[in-house]
Amino acid sequence: MAEKVIIRSLTVDKHGDFVPLKMMEAYVLVVNGENKMRYLANHRRDLPPLGYWDNAEIKVIGYVHNTLAEPIRFKNRSFPDWEKDLIMEDAGGPISFLAHKEKINDVHISVDKNNFKKDNLEIFENHFSKTYNETVELDLHLRKGILPDPEVIITLAKYWLIFYPFVQPLLTKMGEKIAEDIGDDMYQSAKSNLKKMVTNFKSTVKLAREKMIPHNRVLLTIFEIPGDPYIELHIKSDDPKKIEIGLSTKKLAKVHKRISEFSEKLEVEEIYFNLNEKDKWSFSYLITKDGKVLGTKSVFKKRDKLVNRIELSNSRGFSLGAGGVKFEEKPPMEG
Repeated sequence: MAEKVIIRSLTVDKHGDFVPLKMMEAYVLVVNGENKMRYLANHRRDLPPLGYWDNAEIKVIGYVHNTLAEPIRFKNRSFPDWEKDLIMEDAGGPISFLAHKEKINDVHISVDKNNFKKDNLEIFENHFSKTYNETVELDLHLRKGILPDPEVIITLAKYWLIFYPFVQPLLTKMGEKIAEDIGDDMYQSAKSNLKKMVTNFKSTVKLAREKMIPHNRVLLTIFEIPGDPYIELHIKSDDPKKIEIGLSTKKLAKVHKRISEFSEKLEVEEIYFNLNEKDKWSFSYLITKDGKVLGTKSVFKKRDKLVNRIELSNSRGFSLGAGGVKFEEKPPMEG
């Protein structure tokens, strides 16, 4: 059994955030549930999970209630023979991860409020309300950490309509019916508004980069496309023009071709891509329906290097890898 680590305490943190005891108790039930939370390194969604969290409990240490959990690492590592440069890890048996929250009808943009100073967050929120006129919802989330790297998450409607020309034949091949559920009128309407939406995304990402801290870290923009499989597209760049490049139909066609190739060999639950230096979508890693993780050798090397650096540091930075925790804000305690 691995040593349990504290993932939350019943104290006001440095950001003024506070998780009440009842919420900590509910969190324990989630961690110990049938579907497992991803064990991530330093909150990095662009890197494969290390395993999952389990055996959570609340324990009083020094008169303070703490939520502790056991980080369980993947047991096995293998090298598939059907394609070079791939590594697979698994837990030694089938597991299922908590599903990402699905927002079918709406587009959401989510940022960590602690990546903004108070005045800058207000500027960002004002920009948001003027730009999207309630057509897009702003979510404020928090990641466990002193100051996480700047990140913008754009969650699109299920398989959003910019993917429709490529998704339809892919899903037909995979036996899905979602393509039939997207009406042609709805598609044509969305297509006409696509250019404006991408322009708005660029404007939002540009402002986020200007106002987010730390300034010396490169911004990560994540496009979530809920569905089966769930797709994430990662753009690590301070240049908002990369969004327009990445969302071009030619680039997206290559994404779905790659998904189709993997789907012929595995039951893909989630799949992740990053926009590389040549402005091409490069496969990063995927998670199968039974909890195996398959990724490139380079992405595992990057993850393992980060983990080694974290383990040698005075403070560790690991993440539960799941949202949904609401925080209260309280003034600093006196005395």
